[in-house]
Amino acid sequence: MRILVVVALAACAGAPRPAAKGGPRGLHADEHLDVAARHADLARRQTTWPDTRSAGAGTVAVPWVRSWDPAADHARLAAIHRGKAAELQAAYDEACGARPVEEVAVSPLHRHGLGGWNTSTGAIVYLSAAAGAADRLIADLRCHRAWMMLSSKSGMDDCPLDLPGIKVDARGDTGGITLAIAVDDPKLVEELHRRIAHELEQKADPR
Repeated sequence: MRILVVVALAACAGAPRPAAKGGPRGLHADEHLDVAARHADLARRQTTWPDTRSAGAGTVAVPWVRSWDPAADHARLAAIHRGKAAELQAAYDEACGARPVEEVAVSPLHRHGLGGWNTSTGAIVYLSAAAGAADRLIADLRCHRAWMMLSSKSGMDDCPLDLPGIKVDARGDTGGITLAIAVDDPKLVEELHRRIAHELEQKADPR
């Protein structure tokens, strides 16, 4: 079953929904669906009110007519957000295929991280050789990054891979793998440092 199917069903529930907040890379797929549902509901609620003014003596005819359809605006915005949710789902399908959720939900940094140090643009992270060959590791990183954009409830608020503008360079041999992780925006370097440190601390914590 696709993850978004569950999210879409949840969006149809009658309970009030909190406003979508999004993450550093924008709204998640479930948040786009939530916003789409709100606009669709507003489109249904729009009502055309009749003009009850009397055209008595002395009434001046208005020489122009303009129209605006709020319902159409809401319907258009609902379609846009549904489309963005579909794009995120397609990106996940491309990156992850039929992999089980319990596999893609764990970051390779968390599963295989051993240590590292900060750089001026990001960090160097050591991974165990169990992370696999280069192509497999990069695919795992891409898949996990795509998975995080499906749901705002993924619990990945501190994942380094969820920052925008991330670039990863992987080098390895039989002894282990070195990841050079950088971020385009200098303002996000400190946040990347914090997230990587948190990821490695969680890895080292036996609890």
